[in-house]
Amino acid sequence: MLNKPFQLGNLEIPNGVLLAPLAGVSDVPFRRICQELGAGLTYIEMLSAAGMPHHNRKAGELIARDASEPVLGAQMTGAKPEIMALGAKILMEKGVAVDTLDINMGCPVKKIVGRGCGSAIVRDPKLAGEILQATIEAVDIPVTTKIRLGFTKSEQTVEDVSAALAKAGSEMLVIHGRTRDCGYSDPVQYDRIKDGFEAARNAAGDRKIQLVGNGNIFDLKTAKEMVDKTGCDGVMISRGCLGNPWIFDQILNEHERQPTVSEWLDVVLRHVEYHREFYTEGHYAAIRFRKHLLWYVSGYPGSRALRAEISQVNSMAEVRERLLRYADVLPDELRRYGDPHEFAKTGAYDPKTEMDRDHDRGIEHYEDS
Repeated sequence: MLNKPFQLGNLEIPNGVLLAPLAGVSDVPFRRICQELGAGLTYIEMLSAAGMPHHNRKAGELIARDASEPVLGAQMTGAKPEIMALGAKILMEKGVAVDTLDINMGCPVKKIVGRGCGSAIVRDPKLAGEILQATIEAVDIPVTTKIRLGFTKSEQTVEDVSAALAKAGSEMLVIHGRTRDCGYSDPVQYDRIKDGFEAARNAAGDRKIQLVGNGNIFDLKTAKEMVDKTGCDGVMISRGCLGNPWIFDQILNEHERQPTVSEWLDVVLRHVEYHREFYTEGHYAAIRFRKHLLWYVSGYPGSRALRAEISQVNSMAEVRERLLRYADVLPDELRRYGDPHEFAKTGAYDPKTEMDRDHDRGIEHYEDS
C-alpha cells in the first residue's frame, strides 16, 4: 500500500514513505540520497515564518534545491495566522521551488515553543485552524500540517486539533504519536494517532485528506506496525533514516536485507560527493559531514574506534580516504547488522541525542521532534 502514489491537491507524490524535515540533517546532499533510495517526499528543514524577512548564508543553504530533486516540500512554523501567511508568501517570492508547504505544530524545542510556535500551537485547536487557513490563502501550493498528540500527557488535544485542521483544508495530516513532554523511552501511542485520524476523516467529510503516521519507524516491521495499528496512508521517517537511508528501499520493497559492504560504501561515497559539490571541499564541509559518518559506521565491527577518528577529519578528501581504508578491511559479504531489527533495538548509540542537545531540544524532558 505504501508503494502507491497519492495526491496532495494537484501534486502527485510517488509513494507514501516520507522523509521528515530534520534540523541539521535535511540538506540537499542527504535529501538526494534518500530520494535515490525511494523517499516519496522530502523536506527542507523547518523554517521560522517570523525569520523569513532575513536572509543569510545559512538561510540560503536551507532553502536550496538541487535540479535532480523530483518533489520537494518546505516546513515552516509561526505563532499567528498573519505571521505564517507572510512567511509563506516571502518564501514563495524568494523563488524557492518547493511543491508543498507543511506547517509544524509539533516541534518541542524550548526556544520554539517559548515563541508560541511548534507544539505550543496544539494547545489551541481554533488557532491551529486559523493558522492553516491563512497560509492556504497566502500560497498556491498544497498546504499540510504536522502535529503531536498534545502538549502534555494529561493535555491531549489530538482529536480537536485534527478535526480543526481537516475542516480548515489541510491536504495531509502527519501525527507524531507522542506529546511534547514525552521522551524517546515513551512508547508511540498508536491508538491515539488512530483517534486523531478518525477525527480528521470525519471533519473532512467527502474531501480526501492524506493521513501519515510518525514516530519510532526504524524498519519494515515498525512501518507495518504503524500502518496496521493506525490505518494511515503513509509513514514519515525521522531518526530511523540517520545513517540508514536504505530504510526507504526496505519499506517500499518489503525486505529486511541490510547492505553489503560494497553497497554501503557506494551510497556513502555518493553522499560524500554530493556533500562536496554542495558545500565545496573546505573545513566547513567536513565538519558538517562528521555526524553523518558517525551514523553510517554504526553497526560495523570496530565502529567505536573509527568514530573517534572521524571526529577529527578536516576535509572531504580525508573523509573519503578514511572510508575507503576502513571498508577495505571488511569482508564484502558482511551485513551491517546481523539481526535485521537490530537498528530499531539498539540504544547504545543514539544518533539523535547530540543533535537534539545542539539544537536546544530540552533533552532532559522533550527529546523527540
